[in-house]
Amino acid sequence: MPTKINLEHHFSKSVANVWAMYSDRAFFEKKYAATGCINLEVLEHKVSDKGFSITVRYDAKSDAPVPDFAKKFMADRVNVTQTDTWDASTKTGKITTEIKGMPVKLTAEMKLEASGKGAVNKMVWTLSSGIPLVGGKLESIAAEDVKIKSARDEQASQKLLEGY
Repeated sequence: MPTKINLEHHFSKSVANVWAMYSDRAFFEKKYAATGCINLEVLEHKVSDKGFSITVRYDAKSDAPVPDFAKKFMADRVNVTQTDTWDASTKTGKITTEIKGMPVKLTAEMKLEASGKGAVNKMVWTLSSGIPLVGGKLESIAAEDVKIKSARDEQASQKLLEGY
């Protein structure tokens, strides 16, 4: 059974400001650099009245402690290909993440909405591994990594939002 985690990114500016930031290719380039990712490459970026999508590839280190048994499944540094896709009318999105050489699939469903004087991006992450016996433990390790990276992502995004 897949592991699910709920995360939220809170912003001090409106949905319109966050949307402008999220749809900007430069935001992603700056955010990934600020969060320690290296070898960033934007593979595709599309923007229209209906929404936008961006696919990036980068190298990142694991932020969660990896126990010895998991090291044969999870490297200290991984190559990630991630696609963020958003619908303009519903302000809903999806993240699809492929981590080369890691037997855990990660996806997230997102919803950007108003919250007080600002905005919140509500995310439901789904992590799944088909490895018998240890798959659940690998999902748990990956979930801790997602939580740490998500907090760092939120901080970087909040700083970058000042420009929008």
